Amino acid sequence: MKNALWILLILLVPGLASAAKPRSVALVIQENGHAQISETHDVEPPGPDGFVRIGPLPETLLPASVNAVPIERGETIDIVAQRFLYDLRDDESLFRAYRGTALVCRRGDATLAGRLSSVPDFTRPTPSLTLETEGQPVCVVPNLFALDSIEFPVRADLARQPTLVWQLAAGQTPPAAVQLNYAAAGLSWSASHEAILADDARSIALSTRVHLRNQTQREFVNARIRLALSEKGLFAPLVPAPDDPRAARAPALRYSADGKSWTPERAEASAAIVATYDLPQPLTLPADADVRAGLSSAPAIPVETRYVYDGVRFDRFQRNRRTDGNLGTEFSTVVQTRLTFKNDRPEPLPPGEFRLLRGQADQTLEWIGSDWLAALKPGESALVDLGPSAGLFGRRLRTAYADVVPLKTADESFEITLENQTATDQTITVVEHFYRGENHEIIAASTEHVPGTDPHSIQFSVPVKAGSSQSFTYTVRYTW
Repeated sequence: MKNALWILLILLVPGLASAAKPRSVALVIQENGHAQISETHDVEPPGPDGFVRIGPLPETLLPASVNAVPIERGETIDIVAQRFLYDLRDDESLFRAYRGTALVCRRGDATLAGRLSSVPDFTRPTPSLTLETEGQPVCVVPNLFALDSIEFPVRADLARQPTLVWQLAAGQTPPAAVQLNYAAAGLSWSASHEAILADDARSIALSTRVHLRNQTQREFVNARIRLALSEKGLFAPLVPAPDDPRAARAPALRYSADGKSWTPERAEASAAIVATYDLPQPLTLPADADVRAGLSSAPAIPVETRYVYDGVRFDRFQRNRRTDGNLGTEFSTVVQTRLTFKNDRPEPLPPGEFRLLRGQADQTLEWIGSDWLAALKPGESALVDLGPSAGLFGRRLRTAYADVVPLKTADESFEITLENQTATDQTITVVEHFYRGENHEIIAASTEHVPGTDPHSIQFSVPVKAGSSQSFTYTVRYTW
């Protein structure tokens, strides 16, 4: 219905003129859909009604945020009153502008005319149209969408494009141009990273791209763009979109700083800006369009690839960690691929999906895995978990458990078996966690171990030759 109304309006108002485009545009876009816009506008002389009009502007502009500053030194602008007009923003705005005006409705050969007495309720699937005619009963059209057309008469005061209307102080001449600053909704961005692993698996070629969405119904031509990351953008949303890579990566609880208790996930964050990223060159953002642009690239970043087996799989948050005899007996066979690299460039990297591929001899690319890359400052290191490693598997079996109540001790033994079905020798890092208590020690182990990076954990580095398997055992003693 909205498209039909627009066509009729253009036909009935032939003198529709487009305002001059701004001289320059600068956008600061937040990932959450808000933007701060700065533009240089030439100011036309006041119209016959004495008002100054500025356009084109986004229909999502926040009127209270508008600030205007003359470009030339010595010039002033004293705005007594300001309005933001756009009667074609939606169907409801259009009908509100024509309330009390005579309309002509047609369906087939039937014609119905009358004054619009009220604004239709467009929240209903079948909004009704009420028309009044002098000396005639009120006519109600149960579903205005069933009409073939509605003709709206010419209105000189109809705001046919988003426009700021200024009333200046008496006798003041407007400046030739102003710097217009305002906030608007409908502009957002997200980032993604594509990495290609070198043949020696020691470096990656990293390309970072951004996806810009413009839902303001206004085109921005040759705009200088700065991307702003708010604190909210650092965390997974409470209700992520189905296509958000973080949708399945939001654990209910995390370690506290001391590793002795569990803390809730961050439930809320502020909209404060924590990082900015400047696009290397101006871009044009068409109205109601998505644009993808390059942000940065690096031909060779040193990386370290690790294969990690962390086989414990159980509900660690609901059970009593000390007295549950079955604790730690469930396990996973997955060996994870983890990539570590350092951002050695002077520019920060935004958060976004990280995809890793590897070149083949026939010039094709092989998919390795993907993960969510957190915001990375210059000099910081990133750890991305790329999912299961093809051809590598693990098995974790508890071989003994003894709880000595009088001595307040418990001994627990495990056997870890690693299998390498690939054609290359690999070293797999095995991570083991101690959940039964805070006081623990390894009393026996068939291979060397070191403290783990997580609290209450240890690590084993186990070489496994191609096409073979390797096993080791260890025993841990808990005391209370």
